[in-house]
Amino acid sequence: MKKSIHYIVWLLGLMVTMTACEDREPDLFDKDANGAYFDYEKPVEFEHILNFGDYMVGSPDTVTIKLKVKLLGYLMDEARSLAVKTKDIEGYEPADVTIDKVVFANKEYEKQIEVKVKRPEFEDSTYAICIYLDGSGDIGTGIEGKNEINLYVKESYEKPAVWYSHMDTYLGAWSKEKHIFLAQYTGNDKFYSALYDSNDNSHEFDSIVALNISAVNALLAAEPEDTIVVDLPIMKESDHPAYTEPYFWSEYEETLGLFRADKFCRFVGMLGGSTTRDVVGLFASEEAKTKMNNEAENFHKDDFLYMLNEYYNYAKLGYPISEYKNLCWVKMSGANYKVRIPYWWEDPDALGTGEIVKKYFGEYNDEKYKFMLQTMLAEDGADNFITESILPFVYDKENETYAWDNSPFGEKQLSGEERLKECYRRIKYENDNELPPSWRHDIPDVPLD
Repeated sequence: MKKSIHYIVWLLGLMVTMTACEDREPDLFDKDANGAYFDYEKPVEFEHILNFGDYMVGSPDTVTIKLKVKLLGYLMDEARSLAVKTKDIEGYEPADVTIDKVVFANKEYEKQIEVKVKRPEFEDSTYAICIYLDGSGDIGTGIEGKNEINLYVKESYEKPAVWYSHMDTYLGAWSKEKHIFLAQYTGNDKFYSALYDSNDNSHEFDSIVALNISAVNALLAAEPEDTIVVDLPIMKESDHPAYTEPYFWSEYEETLGLFRADKFCRFVGMLGGSTTRDVVGLFASEEAKTKMNNEAENFHKDDFLYMLNEYYNYAKLGYPISEYKNLCWVKMSGANYKVRIPYWWEDPDALGTGEIVKKYFGEYNDEKYKFMLQTMLAEDGADNFITESILPFVYDKENETYAWDNSPFGEKQLSGEERLKECYRRIKYENDNELPPSWRHDIPDVPLD
């Protein structure tokens, strides 16, 4: 008797289960079924949220979403239309959507419906619309509870959870304007995800710094039509940022001299720091003008030493002296410059030029070299003098040795060797005849042809 009861209970349970399955989803090829349904399982999937704040690249006015639809019943040999309509949702302003005519081709039983959604009129407001399968076309409705999808549309912006620490330091405080700019500049709506390693829960420091540099350069490359509102911080000189010359630097070049990234950062630091939004006004301020005048000579001296360092590298690379002025040139004055030993005098690669230079000018020291430079500056004139022309050598890459640099030096059109001897003759005379004995430098006596 007990076994019979257990069997009856089991049989009833099986019948209930089968009935439930039939209510939930008829078989695809059920001859009595002829309907469509939205192909989702979880209730949450029937509530779609579209935030235009996630679509910043290109600033689209319209975003297309796709909704999955399936058919029940026999596969048909002819095309059939599906009526998809919309209706308002109580309590919300209607979202503006467009749905093109939906047609299932013969034998087609699933597809994605494209819904074109227009950007909301106002930010931080939620609009909504119900998209439903009407059943008035060739295809009826399918599974109960799967015929409607509620779509909620908004445009809002939120600070990403990873925006802290290094991102605060090098990109500044988060703002909507900055967020949109960086997304559009990088071409990536989720640009911040590349700046954070979720596996290590740490920021990608180098990537953040690189983004600061490139974004600052982009903002300051040319005078904007509208006021810059994005406030990316100008980094400190100690961070060695590779900033390029901002569009406004030329207005102050007479005082500040050649643009260099370290000088730019140092001057901004002297003024208390700044951002891309404020730096143009900061440079135009009275405080900045006073600082420029006070620091002009120091900047000029720094530029001169920078030029000597560049010339050292040019010599190693084999550039002829005739190209130096176009590459980097600082007009000399009577300032007490900092100097460094020239490449050809130091001769670090043992090319043989060191012996030649020492034959004419002896061992190197800064004061002697300053005297040599000032002497030839007076001889050639500030507009024409190139420091390296005193030692006119050029690196012969093919033979890995030196050669005389026969660039045309001044109006005399001297060869490299002739130029060296001319410089020696003038410097030796000034040293031995114009300086007091206690100020004279150790310059050898060399008979000249």
